[in-house]
Amino acid sequence: MKFYNSDELSSLKNDVQIITEKVSVKDRDLYIKRAATIGRVTLLTRSFGRGTDFICRNQDLLAKGGIHVLQTFFSEELSEEYQIKGRSARQGDRGSYRMVLLNKDLEWILGSAWNEELKKIEVSHLYKVLNQARSKLYESKCGAKGLGIEQCKREHTKSKEFLRSLLEGEMKMIKTFLHEQNRGANLIPDCSRTVLLMDATSSMSSLLSAAKDTVCTMFERASAILEALKI
Repeated sequence: MKFYNSDELSSLKNDVQIITEKVSVKDRDLYIKRAATIGRVTLLTRSFGRGTDFICRNQDLLAKGGIHVLQTFFSEELSEEYQIKGRSARQGDRGSYRMVLLNKDLEWILGSAWNEELKKIEVSHLYKVLNQARSKLYESKCGAKGLGIEQCKREHTKSKEFLRSLLEGEMKMIKTFLHEQNRGANLIPDCSRTVLLMDATSSMSSLLSAAKDTVCTMFERASAILEALKI
């Protein structure tokens, strides 16, 4: 809304329409149809970058190059970028695409020193550098998710064993499972307690969930070792 209310857009405001999640389905369909007409400017939230078909039937618009899409953020996943780019030319129609990025919005990918990092990058190589950095972050995120998946698999196996025990009436296994699942805090006076505080800047927020999964796995493994050693 900041751009919509800006002086830069004031001369075009009569031709501007906004599509957000708050717009009704009926109005949304109408706005999407209107978007593919000459002189129309449509502002959309990123959720409409996937699965929204802007079909251009206006021959004058197609003759002038078709729909032009401006993406104002750098996608965390390349697949989303491809989807947004695809809004410009549906069903083989002509169209064009470009990114317009705010430098400070790149902190999540370039880190807290984003301002200095940008100065080192040649304009002609900017997209290549950003794409490589995005790929590294994505690989790191996927690797961390793998730990969470393994944890879920272990819990799933335990749940299957519990169901089998219920069917076969193995009370010892049933009691052990329920005890583990419903065990409260260890209130032994001389026990050791660890408090872990996490803080993430905007550049690392996308990895916060993965960091939590990794810490949980670390404590689970440490606990198993201590229990085996009877410490």
